[in-house]
Amino acid sequence: MKHILFYSILACLFASCEKKIDIDPSNGQHVVIIQAYLYNDSTAKVIIAKSTNFLSSTKPPRISNATVVLADNHGHTDTLMYNTVLQRYESPAIKGVVNDIYTLTVALEGQIYSSTSILPYLNAPDSIKVPYRQASGFNSEGYFMNLYANIPNNSNGNDLYFLFKGYANDSLLNAADQIVYADNSAITGQINGLDLGFEYQPGQLAKLYTYSLTKDAYKFYDAASIQLSNDGGFFSTPPANVPSMFSNGAVGLFQCSNLSELTTHVVAIPH
Repeated sequence: MKHILFYSILACLFASCEKKIDIDPSNGQHVVIIQAYLYNDSTAKVIIAKSTNFLSSTKPPRISNATVVLADNHGHTDTLMYNTVLQRYESPAIKGVVNDIYTLTVALEGQIYSSTSILPYLNAPDSIKVPYRQASGFNSEGYFMNLYANIPNNSNGNDLYFLFKGYANDSLLNAADQIVYADNSAITGQINGLDLGFEYQPGQLAKLYTYSLTKDAYKFYDAASIQLSNDGGFFSTPPANVPSMFSNGAVGLFQCSNLSELTTHVVAIPH
């Protein structure tokens, strides 16, 4: 997210005057944007686009003429095929394997963009519950998902990074500007009922998908979350580009994740 603030000062010191100032911000260089995902339960999915002009109201156009190749550390390679319906590249064969290393290469208009990532092991959560929460302070009342897990802290150098997505039946609950992520730097070992902020109604099926992240992917989501919550106020963090996981000036994420799923039915509780 970029915020550009223009300050225009019109002064009239000794005579009455009015001057019109036209601001024509530079379009700048169009940047290649890559979103790539590889999980242990599925093959790779890659979306490629190009940034638009600053004042454009259109979405970045999808790129369909790139050559996209996925390779692992065992010598296997896949050339991804473009799905015209979903507008993304899909791997025909290679599925993610925990602790394997993957390199994704994108060839486009004479340029090569690449990223390499391990698929990290997931220390999966134990269970979820959806109790009724009474209103208190800034918290509203309702049924909210709580997380239970036994996750070691990083005192021994074992850094762990997580991404969470909540679903009600099959509907994603994460808003467009809501990224729920965490590391184990402040964890004492046992998590007993951590409220993740996902709200439900009685009778719904609550689902939690937990993804392991590399440190680079975690830093990408952390920076993206800060920028998405930047309202431009006096105490806001200065706007900045998110760190890219791709080479040669492309902006993007290569998320290789071990995935787990937890489910529970939401039961009405008298209150």
